[in-house]
Amino acid sequence: MLSNEAFTAVLFLLLTILAVIVWVISFIKPSMLSRRNASSGKSRKRVKKFSLLAVAVSLILTIVTAPGTTLLEKATSLQNFFIFRDFKVIGTFIYTSKTMDAEVTSVIDGDTFRIRTNEGSTEKVRMLLIDTPEIGEQPEPYALEAREYTKELLSGQTVQLEFDESERDQYGRLLAYVYVDNRMVNELLLEKGLARVAVFPPDTRYVDAFREIETKARETGLRVWSIDNYVTNRGFNADAATTKQ
Repeated sequence: MLSNEAFTAVLFLLLTILAVIVWVISFIKPSMLSRRNASSGKSRKRVKKFSLLAVAVSLILTIVTAPGTTLLEKATSLQNFFIFRDFKVIGTFIYTSKTMDAEVTSVIDGDTFRIRTNEGSTEKVRMLLIDTPEIGEQPEPYALEAREYTKELLSGQTVQLEFDESERDQYGRLLAYVYVDNRMVNELLLEKGLARVAVFPPDTRYVDAFREIETKARETGLRVWSIDNYVTNRGFNADAATTKQ
């Protein structure tokens, strides 16, 4: 269901499209917009001016009211409504819901893995609303533990992916909440203290529940929370872990 904010943005976008159509018609077939009489020329000019003004105003209102904080987020939220509202396009196939099943082929790190779809295509999946320590050339504390735990849960399994507002991130990875044996892996990583909550609007469906889980892990000092100042709002501070892992 659309939020009030998204619904308003969609209405303004539809008005923008309508105004563009009227403006184009005023050029290619002006007779449709005014009767043939002495004042028809002035009438057509007024239509062009008002339709162009309507395009500008409604487009600005669309941008202002669309969900998200950046232009990219706003454009993505509107795209998701029009293109992915009733179906999803992934690779070369279409599926008709906000969830899909897929086979896990490999685990990259704690929050990223590869899948094979039922149609045989391969995709990378990034778990929504969480962030685990990076592996890289020099693994951050608990990065390897997070990957091993995700491998334990997902390797060779058929998982269900639940999508939020966005389909993919800037790297082309699918964004999803991941379920195996009716358990959400995103939540399990938070419970184990192997991940932090990472919010990127408009994908915020379970943010409140995730923050509650994160708070419990932090209060008990589990894993990433056992190192002072290691977890930050922007990720993980490896420098804070030089004396303790």
